[in-house]
Amino acid sequence: MPKKKNIVFSILFVVAVIIGTVCLTVTSKDLKETYALGSGISSINVNNDVVTINSYSSSGIMGFYIGTSSDMNAATYYKSNGTSTLKVSLLNGTYNIWIMDKNGTVTKYNKKFTVSNSCSSDFLNNAKGTGEIKHCYFTSDGTYLFETKSESLVRCADGYRRDESQTRVVQDNCSGLTRAAINGAGLVSKVCSKTWTYACVPTSGGSGVSVVNATTTGDWTNYNKEITVTSKKGGSEIAGYYISTNSAKPNAASNWVASNSTTWKTTQGAGTYYIWVKDAAGNISNNYKSVTVSKIETTPPVVDSLIPSSSAKNLTIKASDEGGSGIGGYYISSENTAPTLSSEWINTNDANYTVGKEPGTYYVWAKDAAGNISASSKKATIAESSTTDNNNLASLTIKDVEITPAFDANVTEYTAISTYSSITVDATLQDSNASFVNKFGPRKVNLKSGVNNVLIKVKSSLGNEKTYTIKVTYNGKSSNGKVTANLKSLKLNSGNLTFDKDITEYRMYVPRSLEKLEIEAEAEDPNADIKIENPEKLEIGDNKVTITVTASNGTTKVYTLNIIKKETNSVSTNNYLRSLKITGYDIDFKRDTLEYKIKLGNKTYLNINAVAEDSNAEVTIDNTKYLTKDSIINVMVRAEDGSARIYKIYLNKSGLSVGTIILIIIGSLVVLAIIAFVVLKMLGYSIYINFGAIKDFFIKLFKRNKE
Repeated sequence: MPKKKNIVFSILFVVAVIIGTVCLTVTSKDLKETYALGSGISSINVNNDVVTINSYSSSGIMGFYIGTSSDMNAATYYKSNGTSTLKVSLLNGTYNIWIMDKNGTVTKYNKKFTVSNSCSSDFLNNAKGTGEIKHCYFTSDGTYLFETKSESLVRCADGYRRDESQTRVVQDNCSGLTRAAINGAGLVSKVCSKTWTYACVPTSGGSGVSVVNATTTGDWTNYNKEITVTSKKGGSEIAGYYISTNSAKPNAASNWVASNSTTWKTTQGAGTYYIWVKDAAGNISNNYKSVTVSKIETTPPVVDSLIPSSSAKNLTIKASDEGGSGIGGYYISSENTAPTLSSEWINTNDANYTVGKEPGTYYVWAKDAAGNISASSKKATIAESSTTDNNNLASLTIKDVEITPAFDANVTEYTAISTYSSITVDATLQDSNASFVNKFGPRKVNLKSGVNNVLIKVKSSLGNEKTYTIKVTYNGKSSNGKVTANLKSLKLNSGNLTFDKDITEYRMYVPRSLEKLEIEAEAEDPNADIKIENPEKLEIGDNKVTITVTASNGTTKVYTLNIIKKETNSVSTNNYLRSLKITGYDIDFKRDTLEYKIKLGNKTYLNINAVAEDSNAEVTIDNTKYLTKDSIINVMVRAEDGSARIYKIYLNKSGLSVGTIILIIIGSLVVLAIIAFVVLKMLGYSIYINFGAIKDFFIKLFKRNKE
């Protein structure tokens, strides 16, 4: 084929490939969207109302959107908490699904799934005779206070009426569904159903007596509630009422309460009650009315804490109510006398309430919405001065990362999951006179892979410390920084320790007055974990402290402090040598001269003797074997207080003479020439030396010099 044709066909082939790729991209848009992020659905299993979705993503799963239309904005978001498997409870229907990865990118999957064995909320109209109807309820917290009753589900046909005596629940999977069994991600069933029986009987031939309504109040209370029942008489007057905790229809021998009024009242505790009415002719109503008595609480609230602020002149009250009705108010008095409900209360439902108060001593009680009063008071004093012992945080957050549980000043342990290798921790103080402990306040924290303990330490104006801990889990790669188990710095609250990352054992003395050694250690690896084992109280004599550094790659290094507590408060700072001697050498030693130079010659070993001025000072000498001309020997003197002074000995071996160096160079050139000759001969080259050219070169050279 001619060259020009080759070029033309090559160009046409490239154009065809480009067009084909574009077409494939356009026509495969949904497929590309499905697998664009390396994400996918492994399987979808439907078991009644619970759907189990197994997925995967190269960048991790953040959550799922599930909806019955193709519009993601109308879908419900389910947070997966970093797991690739989601269990969610759904009503009958066909659903679309989207995946959000940890980068925040949403990918839609056209693969739909259908739930058909859950339940629906259909109603029955124009019913006749008897039967059953299943109705579905959906919850987010496990409560079903506003259920649709059976009388609203079934509508009888014209000429028929409901016989309520034949209406009852025959199947109920809602009552066992509690708030504790449901979490925020929908990991267990949120859908439940009840199956009701019903009877639609002809309207002719009835006595006409019926229960019209049964009601009670919806307010919280700490005593039994009154139920009001209204009825309608038929051919004869009302004769009595029957109340029961089940829906079975009573008979004439049942325990009826006599009454001839169409309105009847009874007082009952918490529960669901079924009420019938009968007339003087002995006819029993074909229907009942049910009523649920709830919101009865007898558990008193508790005042958890009082936080006085002298600077702000206020009192912050923290209270809780386990009964469920919630906080209803506070009573504050300068006397420890219990209040009644008629006392002057501050009515508020705020469980964390701040009120302005002048300096003084106060007693605080709490009441709940049901009318229960806390069993005892809490006492607090607002001082005249601005000094308080408040070491609480007012807020604690991580930027773009959620902490669990929600922040509470009295809760000191939290957890969080971060998709970032570096986080910013922010915190504020309740008391402006308090302060953050150095290096434990708001800051940026680099995370290592796994669990990271992030500490926030608060010191009150009286000096008492409080520590808040956030356990942050990060499953990505470690952030930038040195991966090493070395300490970067080590500071103590006593002495003047000279620290070297390569020295792992230290000895130092502390005064008798020091009760506890405070240690501040920083690692070279910003993601390293530092564990300090430090005695709570220093004893006279030997005390051991260990500092274990675990790098982000798992390697460890242990630093040991041998702390000697003296019987006096005098600790020496003397780190000078009294004498320094080297066998075979005469050096001019002076205590303030830190550097010395000697010629080592052909030796590889030195005998060095060093004596400290202070008998309690520690002297360490570097290895004196296998020495070279570049060796430096360090003689370190560590004083009682941990400070160190280093004397250096520089070594120089005897060098080679100029003649020896010239001979080595000439010999090297000869060896290179021989090697070149052998290699060229092996390659088939003829080698000769042009002595004439060499002679002419030197003649011209000397002639030029003469000229």
